[in-house]
Amino acid sequence: MFKKATPLAALMLAAISLFFSGGPARAAATASISGTVVSETSGAPISGAKVLLLVNGGSQSATTDKTGKFAFTGLTPGTYELRASASQFLSFDTSPFPLADGQQFSLAVFLQQVSGATISSLGRVVAIGHQVLNHSSAATTTITSQTYLNQAAPQVQNLLETTPGVTIEHFDNGAPGNVATVTIRGSGGFAGGSNTGYEVLVLQDGQPLRNGQFGDFDVSALTPAIYQRVEVVKGVGGTSLFGANTIGGTVNLVTRDPAATEGGELQLGVSGYSSADYNLSETNTIGRFGYLFDVHQYSTQGFIPPSFRADYGSFNPGEIGFVTNPTLAFKVRSALGKIRYDLSNSTYGVLTVSDESDIRDQTGLLSNPSQVCFSNNTTCVFDPNGNPYFFGFPGNYVWNIQPRYGFDLHSTIGGGDLELRTYHQWIRRVVDGENSATPNSSFNVGCCFIQTSADRLTGDSATWTKVFGNNTLIAGFGANGDYYNFGSASNFSGGFIPTTAIDFSKAPNGQATEIERTYLVRDDDALSPKFDLTAAGYYSDYDTLKVKRFDPRLAVVNKPNDSTVIRASIGTGFAAPRLSDLNPNLDTNSSDSGTAAGCPPPPNQFCAASSGNPDLKAETATGGDIGWQQLFGASSVGLDLYRTNLTDHIFTGAFPAPAGLCFDPSPTPPKCPDGSTPILFIQKPVNLAGTVFQGIEANASIAVTNNFNINPYYNIQSAYPTAVDVQTQVILGNVVDNQQYLGVPIHKEGWQVEYHNRAHAEATFGADYFAKNNSFNVLPFWVYNASYNTPIGDDTLHVGWSNIFNANSGLFSNFQNGVPYPAAPGYTGSCFGKAGFYCTTAFVHAPHVLTVTFDHRWGSLH
Repeated sequence: MFKKATPLAALMLAAISLFFSGGPARAAATASISGTVVSETSGAPISGAKVLLLVNGGSQSATTDKTGKFAFTGLTPGTYELRASASQFLSFDTSPFPLADGQQFSLAVFLQQVSGATISSLGRVVAIGHQVLNHSSAATTTITSQTYLNQAAPQVQNLLETTPGVTIEHFDNGAPGNVATVTIRGSGGFAGGSNTGYEVLVLQDGQPLRNGQFGDFDVSALTPAIYQRVEVVKGVGGTSLFGANTIGGTVNLVTRDPAATEGGELQLGVSGYSSADYNLSETNTIGRFGYLFDVHQYSTQGFIPPSFRADYGSFNPGEIGFVTNPTLAFKVRSALGKIRYDLSNSTYGVLTVSDESDIRDQTGLLSNPSQVCFSNNTTCVFDPNGNPYFFGFPGNYVWNIQPRYGFDLHSTIGGGDLELRTYHQWIRRVVDGENSATPNSSFNVGCCFIQTSADRLTGDSATWTKVFGNNTLIAGFGANGDYYNFGSASNFSGGFIPTTAIDFSKAPNGQATEIERTYLVRDDDALSPKFDLTAAGYYSDYDTLKVKRFDPRLAVVNKPNDSTVIRASIGTGFAAPRLSDLNPNLDTNSSDSGTAAGCPPPPNQFCAASSGNPDLKAETATGGDIGWQQLFGASSVGLDLYRTNLTDHIFTGAFPAPAGLCFDPSPTPPKCPDGSTPILFIQKPVNLAGTVFQGIEANASIAVTNNFNINPYYNIQSAYPTAVDVQTQVILGNVVDNQQYLGVPIHKEGWQVEYHNRAHAEATFGADYFAKNNSFNVLPFWVYNASYNTPIGDDTLHVGWSNIFNANSGLFSNFQNGVPYPAAPGYTGSCFGKAGFYCTTAFVHAPHVLTVTFDHRWGSLH
């Protein structure tokens, strides 16, 4: 029998009850957080991962089971943060999220493998609802292969061209088979008559791609089928193991990885101009063995009707020569094979084999109506059969062959993750101007030129990553070799109907070898939940290019709340000159001659020979970037401000030649044969001046409704030379002190409207503005594009329509008929009789194309 408690006892019992219950306002500990930790690349669950739950300065920990699952139960309401880490994966912190009383919160945590294949490890990109918050220390853009498929973009360059801060430089016009290079924030263009595409670093799986002759890499041969994503990091330094060797930024193409379970995909696409796109892939993991295979082909006949005929017989109108169809045919094949084998729970190896090869008929790309067409802009000269006369060559074919082999070994050593990598790649390019698709009796002897370049790229690297509390330390070493060979030969002795074929075995060759070594130490320090600090140092040692330098980078990321990121960074970088720029040999081949201010008038205006410069120095840059991103519910706004100061900018200068030099073939100087043109100038690359790249990049994603988004962007990219002497400006013509570079639009803007519904149907409609100074050298114009994607049973139908209103489209580029570029005072040239202007060639954009793709997936790829 219990007696009634006294008032004092009752008070004591109440106090004890309050102590153990946490107070009268404390809610019951009935909430929970559970989830799965998986690999971002393969989708496989990660067992043994450590999961840390942070709240109010305290923490709880858990370890994932063999299916990658974890759970925290008996939680009270509050704001929580989750940190997940695992061996051979980068740790990941979620943004803080609220947990309500009794809420059962479930999430999936995706960890990125520690790998030199990616450059996004500079920071974290956190998904919040439909928005993405960039926690990295640099301005980044990621374009997935699914985005390329949804918008019917068959080449990597297509969506890069619509990315803020990125411009595609076209060698001739916008046709698919046209050589294209990447400019980021104005860096990497054709300023000063020299292709400085090497100012932008292009990587495949974190390893450099380049051509020794041109220094850059032709992105037109890259199709998105074999890639998971394309990563773009803007600014100098700190983007990869080899990130110091860049000024504008870095483009990295990350190949696909084997999936954890069986899956496959078949894509069948057709579009206008007899274009077709096919892709087949299969992947699986069986025990310790994982594999992925992908084969792809994209082909098009181009935009010139087969009934069109042009006369290439002579530069001189009035003489019937060789008549053919100037085509734009282009066919690219790509293949990827990847095999992964788990040697143990902590060690695995990956073998990667890929090839991207193409053949293109550049007869149409390099063709221009004869100058007579532009004498009054109304009348062109035709041969007796009614064919217009053209500049160009009747047989101009290009082959690119680019096989690549790589092996990665991942293991754990010293409590950290070790990655060893090696790769070999051949980049072989052949330009054949001898043969024609439709030879005739008057054109059956080899003519007119042939060129070949071959690069054998090799590389080895070692990277070790270890987490020390809130610090992630990365130490790396990499060495790359470029074994480069270039040769050319021509036969113009008989005009366009020579008497002998070209003997390519006697072609002059340029050969060089370059070994590049880079050392990296980087520390990513999570100073607090609100501040991250990245400090990195690069030491570069390049043999032939005579580069020995240290480049630091420092970046701070502030996260004042779960909807805001503010970042600031500063660093240095460099751009090593091309191997071909250092070759001191004077090229006296008449077919390689160029023109310069001071050359005689036509037809003898080609009086400049070319030479390298062994005293050339690397370009050096110091750059800073300030960024801000804010989420407003399902909407977001981003802003970046940047400035890069470049010194020792490399331009192609023209200098008076020693007296008595003549183009080959010619007798011994000083007397040139009758009718030949003596060498009056020598063009060679020199370090002339400085350059400023600065601008503002703004973008937004505005959620009008749950199903409807508007995504506008706008940027100002100012790019201009400084301290260029007057004589150089007069000689070059298209480089003017403190004036925007030719081919770099100072404004870039666009927008896209997105709609999606619960049935997983999606539609987009957007436009991009090619402003003044655009790379097509034409007046500003808009290009409109649209896409529609809808499920058909278990499959998907993708429809894309590019350049809907056919803006700036056409069959051919117009030689010296583009928007005249204001030249420097004292420039002796003229354009259309107007002194003080530099003539440009107007390039055309690809015409409108409707593409329909059927996408069938099964298994894990569904």
